[in-house]
Amino acid sequence: MNIPRGLNDLLPEEVLKRRFLENKISQVFKEWGYQEIITPTFEFYDMLARGAGSIMKKEMIKFFDREGNIIALRPEMTTPIARLASTKMQHMPKPLRFYYIGNVFRYDNKVGSQREFCQAGVELIGINSCKSDAEVIALAVEGLKNSGLKKFFIDIGHINFFNGVMQSIKVEEERKQEIKKAILNKDFVLLEKMLSFSDIKDKEKEFILKMPTLRGEEEVLEEAEKMINNKLSLTALKEIKEVYNLLRDYGLEEYILIDLGIIRDFDYYTGIIFEGYTDYLGFPVCGGGRYDNLCSKFSRDLPSTGFAIGLERLAIILEKENADSLKLEGPDKYLVYYQNNKIYFRKALEIAGNLRKKGLIAELEVGRREFAEVLNYARSKGVKYIVIVDDNPPDKIKRIEVTSGKEEIINYE
Repeated sequence: MNIPRGLNDLLPEEVLKRRFLENKISQVFKEWGYQEIITPTFEFYDMLARGAGSIMKKEMIKFFDREGNIIALRPEMTTPIARLASTKMQHMPKPLRFYYIGNVFRYDNKVGSQREFCQAGVELIGINSCKSDAEVIALAVEGLKNSGLKKFFIDIGHINFFNGVMQSIKVEEERKQEIKKAILNKDFVLLEKMLSFSDIKDKEKEFILKMPTLRGEEEVLEEAEKMINNKLSLTALKEIKEVYNLLRDYGLEEYILIDLGIIRDFDYYTGIIFEGYTDYLGFPVCGGGRYDNLCSKFSRDLPSTGFAIGLERLAIILEKENADSLKLEGPDKYLVYYQNNKIYFRKALEIAGNLRKKGLIAELEVGRREFAEVLNYARSKGVKYIVIVDDNPPDKIKRIEVTSGKEEIINYE
């Protein structure tokens, strides 16, 4: 039987890898004072749509409930948490520091695209400062490092750098959105074609085409300052510089690049934005930024910032960077095999229980299979030892090492 396109079953080994990453990342989140929060998997469409732009609204998976309400699966986690923070938790002392791990859903027809994927992220709510922007970026770095990832960069930019450039050119709003979409999709051939048909000054065309290449260290800011003169973009450059210097104070400059071509695909961003990249994948492994107006769409206005890490993408990258990074070592596995009678069964139960109390994994043979079949099963499951309960003395049991076949009689405790 098939399942809908864009969905996956996770087999036991894949689940182990997922839980490993979840634990590694959430460990860092908790150490930084963030508390876990859980929101519903689906909500009223009009609530989730308040945080979605035109592109995201088209990608939301919607259906009707029995009362005729339009319901949608959450396409991201920030909007539900903004709703919660600005309503049920609006009177709590600020800042609010939340983290989450959960699945999100988007309807995407591109070949190979996932429609359900898992994200781990944080939201820092109630503070508008460059220090809070720097904290969540630093936390993204530390989360990726603790997962085992070594070679990556966090690119930081500012949504108002792009907004300022768009405000300064004299074209209709629809064309500006098309330019934004071309830059977002990194479709530079289309971008150049669109600009050739626009009544934009040559100098402005040249700068828009150059924007996606403005990536590097502090010299990028100096280069950009010489090429623009609108106040909004210049203010954005000053904020980027301040956050960059704060990340130096964290000692993380080796992971940070300035990228003035970043345009995130959510309309709620208002300030610093960032994305995480590696050489092993052509898509960002994480992304986030400042969203100061989203909470006000539900109730109280609360400046906020946050990010999300894509766990499926992170797992792919880790295995490409180091094939052994997600080969997890667990406790030894035992399989307890007994001759089929009541006395041996009770002793087998007792032995399995004692092994589990010691922190070991113990399976009890329940299938009445011949030993040869049990041995093949044990090899396929990575079992280290088979313990045989038979007519040995009450304080003795036979233990067989599955790989080598070595047998020994050991004391039963």
